[in-house]
Amino acid sequence: MEEEPNSDTLEGTTEPTVVDAGRVFVNTGPNYPVQKNQGAKVIGIFTIIFGVLAILGGLSSLTDWGMTDINGLPITTPVEYKISSLIFSLAAGSMMIVGGYKMTNYEKMGIWIIFAALVVNYVGGIISSVLMGDAQGEGMGILNSAGSGICGIFCVAICGVIVAIPLMLADGGME
Repeated sequence: MEEEPNSDTLEGTTEPTVVDAGRVFVNTGPNYPVQKNQGAKVIGIFTIIFGVLAILGGLSSLTDWGMTDINGLPITTPVEYKISSLIFSLAAGSMMIVGGYKMTNYEKMGIWIIFAALVVNYVGGIISSVLMGDAQGEGMGILNSAGSGICGIFCVAICGVIVAIPLMLADGGME
């Protein structure tokens, strides 16, 4: 038996391929809409409530009722503390309300607005701690802000993870 010298090549002519509709392997069945997860709506509502409470807390920081130092003497808070606390709480609270509303409408932008509000609230807490601590004594502002910063970073991280839950769900329905 004799070998052909070009046995590794194909020879011939091509023909047009006709696709049989019965042999198509693409799913042509009905498309069912995926029900959106209600977690985003619930977390959005809780975020709106937190935003309202943050604004009310900022407004209550304008008063000095019931504040005493370690010896029981009344403390008058500095005006700088009152102004910074009010500004940061109004900014963070309004951002929380807007972000929570967008989150209840399944918009991803709401989650990012809430993340920004958490950062504003964190920075505002540190600044307010510095200003309030200086009213308690020399050097207490740095101590208060350090404690507030260390404890606050854990709280911001936990709140950030809770807000990000709809992003982690496969069927979260966020747009």
